[in-house]
Amino acid sequence: MAGDRLVVVGERNRLARWITGILRDKNTSVDEFRDAMRRAGMILAVYMAGEAEWREVRVETPLGEATELEPAHEMLAVAVLGAGLPLVEGFSSVVPRTRIGLVAARRREEHGRVEVDVYYTRLPGRVPETVFLLDPMLATGLTAARAIEILAERGARRVVMGSVIASREGVDRVLSTGIATVYTLALDPMLDDRFFIVPGLGDAGDRALGPG
Repeated sequence: MAGDRLVVVGERNRLARWITGILRDKNTSVDEFRDAMRRAGMILAVYMAGEAEWREVRVETPLGEATELEPAHEMLAVAVLGAGLPLVEGFSSVVPRTRIGLVAARRREEHGRVEVDVYYTRLPGRVPETVFLLDPMLATGLTAARAIEILAERGARRVVMGSVIASREGVDRVLSTGIATVYTLALDPMLDDRFFIVPGLGDAGDRALGPG
């Protein structure tokens, strides 16, 4: 998988399709949705972790020695607020000792266009060379591209983006940064006139956290 710049996990993993179906279902409750989002983060972690650098370690077993792996460097997972919270929770439960960063952005829809303002970040002053960025919905890609720009300014040389559902437009915008790889459970065909992914799953923030 390392080296592929777009990996659609649902094409390789039937469990991912099942979790995506729960998230898409309009009858899924907030608690069920949040739980499924955590599970989506776990699945993404298994695939995305292959993009990190690993080193061999010797482990003593009750009967001898074995050679296994551990992360070569500190891992940083950055969640796009707020639906990214359960996603990064699932990710970090699979990849222990992962530091958590936060990016918050708001959408502005004006004259048939959408713009994004990043109004809050919680990040180390200097980030690792490889950073994991998690946002459930990769729609226009504007928020992700801006987050990648911020991470690059702080030292990131590679950004591994994880989403539940992505649009082709969003994927293309993220890949155009030149330093990103995208892992998504599903790739959907279009955006509507409000720049939501269709068929998508609706407003991920409202469905994960409850209406604001």
